[in-house]
Amino acid sequence: MPKKIDYFDELGEVALGSRLKRLSDRMMSDALRVYKYMDQDIQPKWFTFMSLMHERESVSVVEASELLGLSQPCISQFSKELIKNDLARSRPDEKDLRKKMLSLTAKGRSEFKSMEPIRSAVKEAAMSLCEDSGFDFYQAIIQFEKALSEKSLYQRTMEKYHANK
Repeated sequence: MPKKIDYFDELGEVALGSRLKRLSDRMMSDALRVYKYMDQDIQPKWFTFMSLMHERESVSVVEASELLGLSQPCISQFSKELIKNDLARSRPDEKDLRKKMLSLTAKGRSEFKSMEPIRSAVKEAAMSLCEDSGFDFYQAIIQFEKALSEKSLYQRTMEKYHANK
């Protein structure tokens, strides 16, 4: 049987964002399959936000955005979805009524706690995947994000483009 061709291999680093998106989609799809197997009605994309609310008890959209490195509209969308599913609630901050605080509902806390065995198994499986790559894949991602924070792809592209003109 001939080897399957992956066009991303031909494109190389120029398609890095698309390749990372494909990888992320694949991981999220597998996580969703695990959640469904365990009869959990949770979306993998909510996990980090739910974990933050569980740990902190309540957070504002701005706080969650900063701590998770996600946009405020993304956090707002997640919170709407969680509220709709009775997993989270929103209430005004006691100190600043303009600010809304988000927290897990009793149902959200219960669902999150019931996922503990799943989280442990997923963590071990993810660590195994990182080890199977032959180097510390997770640390490489952290270093990649650091490099991107120091100088964005846009900045690097403009430098290369103008240097080659």
